[in-house]
Amino acid sequence: MRHKRVRLTLAILEAFVALTAIGCGLGLEVGAIQFPLAWLAGTPFSDYALPGLLMAVIVGGSSLLATATIFTEGEAGVLVSIFAGLLLLGFEFVEATSIDPNLGYGMLLALVFQMAYSAIALVIVGLAVSLWMREYRRHHFPTGHLRHA
Repeated sequence: MRHKRVRLTLAILEAFVALTAIGCGLGLEVGAIQFPLAWLAGTPFSDYALPGLLMAVIVGGSSLLATATIFTEGEAGVLVSIFAGLLLLGFEFVEATSIDPNLGYGMLLALVFQMAYSAIALVIVGLAVSLWMREYRRHHFPTGHLRHA
């Protein structure tokens, strides 16, 4: 298998995201992790149960799937990594645009986490796209020269 270090780096980052997103999401879902309800003002949520479930299933689940598939020989594992990174980036964007205006004193901590997870998402997408370009692009976009008739 080529590019083992890149795949290992992706697996470590994706496993970290999966564990933290599933843990935090389930913690929010069952009330073990609590944030002020005022932070949800202006959002469609009245409590953290659904956002927690979405975090666990969408972000955590896609990252877990990416972790499980990145070492397969097929192109699908790399594409799942790209998709999982984009979902994480999208989740952070939605969180920042919908919840951040309500945070008050919690703003600095939230920004640190959002920036860290956004950076992780960009690294995941960048590594996975780079891996796809090196290993699979030629299957979809032949590099041979076109003959002119």
